[in-house]
Amino acid sequence: MQFVDFHTHLDLYKNQNELFEQLPSYCGTIVAASVDLDSYKKNCQIAQKAKALGFKANIIATLGIHPEKVLLEKEKLCEYEKFLKESHIIGEIGMDFCWYKEAAPVAQEEVLRFFLEHCNQEKKYCVIHTKDAEEKICRILEEYPFAKPVIHWYDGPEEIYKEFVSRNYMQTFGCETIRSKHIQKLLEQTPLNLILAETDNPDSERWLGGTDSSVFLIKRIYKDIAEVLGLKIEKIAKTINENSEKILEDFEAKL
Repeated sequence: MQFVDFHTHLDLYKNQNELFEQLPSYCGTIVAASVDLDSYKKNCQIAQKAKALGFKANIIATLGIHPEKVLLEKEKLCEYEKFLKESHIIGEIGMDFCWYKEAAPVAQEEVLRFFLEHCNQEKKYCVIHTKDAEEKICRILEEYPFAKPVIHWYDGPEEIYKEFVSRNYMQTFGCETIRSKHIQKLLEQTPLNLILAETDNPDSERWLGGTDSSVFLIKRIYKDIAEVLGLKIEKIAKTINENSEKILEDFEAKL
């Protein structure tokens, strides 16, 4: 069975040797989100190395600025211009008024709009971080109708979620799904054709009290989604993989 991890951070694995011991056994696609330009370059190197070694894993590096990095990266946006075209998906981008309050909302919005402008022009998918900024992001996204948002690990207000779903924004579900009744309720309201899976490795499980940061965590996520929806794992795998392929096929990243 193949798997698609639509949001992880391969460059943040402290033990890269351990990561490369796991990757040969991974069958499927990994979308490696970046938090800044250096992160993107590292993810590109990981993808190139995995390909050169003949791994089956299809690794796709994506360019973005995480809200945590806004203050450091805001003055360097001209450097990002050089890499926008080559990054077929943009991410991780967004706003966070919970964990990263030191970055002023106006600065976070400026960086978010920088990437959304590009996505709108190129009709690109973009992975969006929304923590405690759901309403603000919802209104901003209205201004970029040709951008294609993928909402990452949403746990905000249900009414905003319903609006995102009504716009056919893709939604990623991860390791908190099995732990959160709220997220389970959101998942149950999500059309099957909008569901994607993610791990947000290597730190997500540790944040929630777990220990598994391996690339194979995605297998459990598929099972968790299937359990919540009362479907067989084979059905969910087929659904998630087909949803992912529709996004990836534009640049020949076939599963």
